[in-house]
Amino acid sequence: MSVMTSETAVSRVDDRFFESVYEEQFDFLLRVAMRKFRIQESEAETLVHEVFLTYLKRFNEIRDLSSWFLGAICHASRHYLRMNGRAVTPDEMFERTDPASMRIVDTLPDQLAAREALECLSPRCQEVLRLRFFDGCSIAEIAERLGLKTKYTQKLVTKCLRRAEQKYTAKGRKRKR
Repeated sequence: MSVMTSETAVSRVDDRFFESVYEEQFDFLLRVAMRKFRIQESEAETLVHEVFLTYLKRFNEIRDLSSWFLGAICHASRHYLRMNGRAVTPDEMFERTDPASMRIVDTLPDQLAAREALECLSPRCQEVLRLRFFDGCSIAEIAERLGLKTKYTQKLVTKCLRRAEQKYTAKGRKRKR
């Protein structure tokens, strides 16, 4: 008959808990290291095991397991890349498209034409449209800044928009010819 001390019972509970956490998190952490940071599988497995070792050392301090594991694998992967350098092939550089620049080619001509159209407007119209659409001011705020009545300011914004549209369409027609 074996005698089980309270310390042994706690370690068994911890072993079972650790095993369930390991099974639950291992694949996810491995995928993060491999897909997000493009680390080879063997190296990614090593990083995941290092993360679990750190977890064992600090498990009393951790409140949110999922968030901690995600942060830990990201930090470990970044550290790995800093220490080992990252050899990026030319194909890999152009494989991913920057989301911010995905539609820039489509919108660039329109942006240039709009900028040119705004430059053709009077300084007052430029200021009114800048306050309204770039600074995000309300009609009442523009009226207060310019010392005008709200109703007149609304008409002024509309008039300036019409002028900008006329200039924009005129610029667009000239480019198409």
